[in-house]
Amino acid sequence: MIKDNPPPSSLLEEIDWSALDMRVSREQRNREVYSPAVSLFRWWARRPHALIGEILDAAEGSSLNVSDPFSGGGTVALEAVRRGHQIYAQEIHPWAANGLATALDRVDAQTLAEAGKSWLAGLTEKRNALYGTECPRHGDCNSEILTTFWVRHASCPCCEADAFLYPYSLISLASRSKDESDGFFGCGACGYVTRSALDTSFPRCSHCRSTLPEPAISQLPGGQFRCRNRSCGHKFAAFTTSFSWRPILVQRLCRGVAHIERPTAAELAAIECASVPDLPASLSAEIPLGLETRRLRRSGITRWSDLYPSRQLDAMLAAAKALDDLELTPEIANRLRLVLCGASEMAGYASRWDRYYPKAFEATANHRFSLTGLAVETNLLAQRGRGTLHRRLAQSVHAAKWASEFEGSPPRRLSARTRSKLSAEELDRPTVVHGSSTSQPLADRSVDLVLTDPPYYDDVQYAELGSLFLAWAQASGLIAGSVHVDLRAEAVPNSLRGTDTSRYCELLTAVFSESKRTLRSEGRLVLTFHNTTGRAWWALARALGGAGFFVAALAVAHAENETDHAKRGRRAFSRDLVIECRPSDIDPAEIVIASDGSGAESIELLAAGRAVAELAAEIASGVIKRTRTYESFGRSYRWHLGERESRYIRLGSEGGKN
Repeated sequence: MIKDNPPPSSLLEEIDWSALDMRVSREQRNREVYSPAVSLFRWWARRPHALIGEILDAAEGSSLNVSDPFSGGGTVALEAVRRGHQIYAQEIHPWAANGLATALDRVDAQTLAEAGKSWLAGLTEKRNALYGTECPRHGDCNSEILTTFWVRHASCPCCEADAFLYPYSLISLASRSKDESDGFFGCGACGYVTRSALDTSFPRCSHCRSTLPEPAISQLPGGQFRCRNRSCGHKFAAFTTSFSWRPILVQRLCRGVAHIERPTAAELAAIECASVPDLPASLSAEIPLGLETRRLRRSGITRWSDLYPSRQLDAMLAAAKALDDLELTPEIANRLRLVLCGASEMAGYASRWDRYYPKAFEATANHRFSLTGLAVETNLLAQRGRGTLHRRLAQSVHAAKWASEFEGSPPRRLSARTRSKLSAEELDRPTVVHGSSTSQPLADRSVDLVLTDPPYYDDVQYAELGSLFLAWAQASGLIAGSVHVDLRAEAVPNSLRGTDTSRYCELLTAVFSESKRTLRSEGRLVLTFHNTTGRAWWALARALGGAGFFVAALAVAHAENETDHAKRGRRAFSRDLVIECRPSDIDPAEIVIASDGSGAESIELLAAGRAVAELAAEIASGVIKRTRTYESFGRSYRWHLGERESRYIRLGSEGGKN
């Protein structure tokens, strides 16, 4: 129901930002506990649930119509449903749209748990056949391989000597014990793995007696490898030559204890004999060329199936078939298919290993496709281990219990191509729309609040990363094989598909213009943004102004876990600028600064926000054209920054074409 009373002059003024920062910092370190739905499907750069929840709470009204045209990971939708608001969420990528709709499906947690248990129990025989083993240390005790370590093997193009592309000599600590004193070291010359004390000054390979490099020294600096043949020493590109994968270690589970050892002859023979199953079309198709996928293709990985050892493919496809053989409701079947597709991110030839805190990381960790000479294959059918089907099922059940506490109906699923437009009264249940938000099937003035998180320029290539999950979603029947993504319609700059700064600006303008059409006259557009490239801010300003929005208030909020691997030691924001806009004339000099402006990040974000507000106001009011030069925007930013030096935001000619 649309409100009759006007909202306060600024929603952002209603928030206690210092208290919110503490909540965000706490929750971002353990998101799965506070917001279990984040574990249902992988998406990148999700905004904190605490931040989005506070903004929703600051909006007046017990039942608002909320729109999110860049729904992505679904934070806005989930928090809106949690508060009893009506939500319209639209996303161009089918994997994210489907994941969000599934998260809102209102399935019974107990029914899901029982169906999942039956599904995984039916895979026991396959699990034993693929990963069952006999441990030479513990004998016949129904041991199981949890993890298989693979090293990429190539030949020197100069002398044809073997080259084993270990990224570091230290592969892993021998265990996760706090008192562990041993580690496994890989030899780049012969490939052999030696167990040695960590405090050994110059560990030697037990096979060829070569002295191994210090653990802290990268063996693949800049993706280059130096031949270990003393008479050669040729340096060559590690990931562009012909290659093969060699198994070098296994992690076994014996009597409830996991331990890492060299594989036995029987285990090596079983790996050698593993056959590749018949592949669905989506997995055997060529990986599309893009900025992120180009790294895979250049390294010899040309199909999605190339990311997986034969055993992993066999296990995943067997799990998909088992689901087809069960009598399940569509909602439960889709939940379990989502579990299966989520496990695909543990790709055995792309998942890396934390050598100092032994565990596997996803192939898309750090918002990029992992490319390394050492990879780990997770036994996805095991009852123990990170990223397994068992663990993902438990997370899905937990998320279903969490969602059951909210009132509401199952979601309505629509395509952006639908001709009818939903009125304010028809937004009576969550609505998830797949397709570009440049066209939104919503009636004019049907929304109270547009709350969104647009792509942060070129920070993350969402569609390319999501292509892996889409391939598995189609292979498992979760998403129809005919569904595709038009990468050119994604609002993310990408030089390979000709999407430069201007195209990014045009797409944002079109989406914001549609959102303005759907927004009532006293409504608000609130978005979060940060970027280290000045051109990203310039494009955002032109898009807001071109759509007719004026900036009313700014605030800075803690947004990301600064201890994440991708953030450590890098010039990267851990805070967001929150921008509140109105479709009515506002003097930039009267903008409300709702949060503390101290600290280097806050100072730069607020300076960028003021420059955005000035340019957007001039464009929206018709004072200047949207083609205002980037240089003048940069001068405005520097003026607001004052005498301080910019540590985060780059200006100049960086960031692409105009």
